[in-house]
Amino acid sequence: MHSVIAKLRGYAQDGLQNTRGEFGQLLSLTPLSVKLDEDPTPLEPYELATLRSASLRQEDVGKKVALLRCTNDQYLLLGVVE
Repeated sequence: MHSVIAKLRGYAQDGLQNTRGEFGQLLSLTPLSVKLDEDPTPLEPYELATLRSASLRQEDVGKKVALLRCTNDQYLLLGVVE
């Protein structure tokens, strides 16, 4: 059992190589737009994918969000940081 868990963990870590957590400000929902804390230029809609369970609402615009930089040069928007 431990070897199976270790193998699954290894696969998960391989998939997360070259990813980095980042934070930004949600600028709008339609089109989806986020400005990263470290970059003053807002990300374009094609650069962003939203985690299905993020359930962003209009009230979340202007709040800080967490993102993952993916290996395909896109960002996965995880949701609002409370």
